[in-house]
Amino acid sequence: MEEAKEIDSRKPKLTIEEQIEHLKSKGVTFELCDEEEATRILSEQDHYFRLAAYRVLFPKRIGGAHDGEYAGLDFGHLVDLAGIDQELRGFLLPLTLDVESAAKTKLVERITEDPGEDGYSIFADYLAHLNHADRNRRKGEISRLENDAYLGPLVARYPIDEMPAWVFLELSSFGAFTNFYLFCADRWNDSSMRSEHYLLRCANSIRNAAAHSSAIINGFAPSGQIPPIRTPRDVALSLGALGFNKRARRSKLRNPRILQITTLAYAFDKFVSQEKRNGTSARLNALETRASRNSEWYSGIPLLGSSFGFLTKVFDGWLR
Repeated sequence: MEEAKEIDSRKPKLTIEEQIEHLKSKGVTFELCDEEEATRILSEQDHYFRLAAYRVLFPKRIGGAHDGEYAGLDFGHLVDLAGIDQELRGFLLPLTLDVESAAKTKLVERITEDPGEDGYSIFADYLAHLNHADRNRRKGEISRLENDAYLGPLVARYPIDEMPAWVFLELSSFGAFTNFYLFCADRWNDSSMRSEHYLLRCANSIRNAAAHSSAIINGFAPSGQIPPIRTPRDVALSLGALGFNKRARRSKLRNPRILQITTLAYAFDKFVSQEKRNGTSARLNALETRASRNSEWYSGIPLLGSSFGFLTKVFDGWLR
């Protein structure tokens, strides 16, 4: 009975024509983008589920004949927001890669310069401190690279029980690296590294979202979700130095995605040297140009404008 009820609650598959009719029944108009062009986009460019994700940014009518329908939402808005989101992901992903690379370089230097570390025992101790499941997971991640065209030779040359830390960092995922970073912070009783571990976790979350083309800006809509961790003190103080008062910080950073993006920008400023920032300003200019192209379309949605305004000021302060 439970299984039958679950199947009955599933949303039916819709053809593209039915998708358009469904959107119209929800109050979505086709003036900025007509139905013929919408059909082409849904067939060739972006699928319905992805585009429909941005509906949550628009208010719904309350009461009357059109109760529950979206107010002022056109299909062209959905297409435009998907384009802005793509530009945002393309901007954020290189930031996460630069942070990862710089943090790994910093960690290798710390191990190399520490006379008490030989580079081998620290990784052996890291594996030993993991529980059985996590240790097998790490070993499995590395063994699966045996036939990798790029990393396979490293795996073949260094058995996992005789692997130096710097080789592990070449083979590890971002998530495994952040876990190892925290182990090193605890090993050396380094409180600043523990704080940096949180920055790296945020960078990893955004890297995963951007690399998998997950929608980002649809999450700027209020959801009642509370960030699992409060804004790091260093991030809050640095935002204050940029001119954000406490009220503005609390207002925007209660949104988990804006908090993560802001923390990534701070991590980039902290880890990445000026010499390694080539192209960042140009990509930021392209993002700001794309985000403002049709800004007048969203005058009735102040949340979008204020969110982009907040992030623009953050990016300008920490990334240029």
